[in-house]
Amino acid sequence: MKSSFKKLPGSKIELEVSLDKKEFLPYYQAVYERTVSEIEIKGFRKGAVPKEMADRFIDKDEVFNEAAREAVRWSLDEISKDNDWTIIDQPKIEIKDSEDLGIQYKAELTVFPEVKLGNYKKIAHQVMKGKKEQVVEQKEIDQTLEFVRNSRKTGDQLPELNDEFAKSLGKFENLDQLKKSVADGLKMERDLKEQDRLRIKMLEEIAKDSKIDMPEIMVEKTAENIQQRVGPMLKANGKSEEEIKKEVRRRAEENVAQNLVLYKIAQAEKLEPKPEEVDEKGNYQHNYDVIQTQRVFAFLERQ
Repeated sequence: MKSSFKKLPGSKIELEVSLDKKEFLPYYQAVYERTVSEIEIKGFRKGAVPKEMADRFIDKDEVFNEAAREAVRWSLDEISKDNDWTIIDQPKIEIKDSEDLGIQYKAELTVFPEVKLGNYKKIAHQVMKGKKEQVVEQKEIDQTLEFVRNSRKTGDQLPELNDEFAKSLGKFENLDQLKKSVADGLKMERDLKEQDRLRIKMLEEIAKDSKIDMPEIMVEKTAENIQQRVGPMLKANGKSEEEIKKEVRRRAEENVAQNLVLYKIAQAEKLEPKPEEVDEKGNYQHNYDVIQTQRVFAFLERQ
């Protein structure tokens, strides 16, 4: 088998392959024998028709085409393994007859993109230096407690804010415990928001500093999902169709780039989960991605 290829923008590969007669013949013979075995002629059992007779009923072009499809599948698989390609879209194939009864074909492939990461450790360190300590003020605690009191209002009467009220909520021995729980809850909520802010910023900065040969098929599929989720909201906010299209496209490109960065860092730092670490209940791939993403962020936050 002979092959040559050149890389095109957008993670595409233009590939040319030729199989000589010796390489192609086993595929042709296998399809031919299978086709012969399926011929039915009155007076003969299926599969027992003499080849000489069955041959007259066989569409040789169809046999060739099926054999060519199988040979293409095999050769593409071998070439992809040799070059460490992962094909992510249906290949475009053009098959030609070969002069020596083999086959030649051209293929346009879309493969999983090359990602050259920027200095993700340095970027993560710089972003984490901007972490803001979250503080809960007394007035916020008071406002939350007042909201809880109003939720327990009976007619025109508000319950008094005391130990008995705290106990009525089920798990508190006194008012001080209730206040501490409210403060801790507000602090946790603030900390999670700050964590999200830092993680988003890290991904944005690392993606900008990385080189990614973005495959159009990934962007298109992501854009379809985003359009379904936020398209109606953007339209309700008065955005034109063109503005919505641009906004959805921008979000899709950012989303794909950031996901590719997460994947590549997981590879580079060997953070991928092992199969036994992933809960097989529900969507395995989703569970895998969640664990891997958490590990990557934990790694970046330690920088």
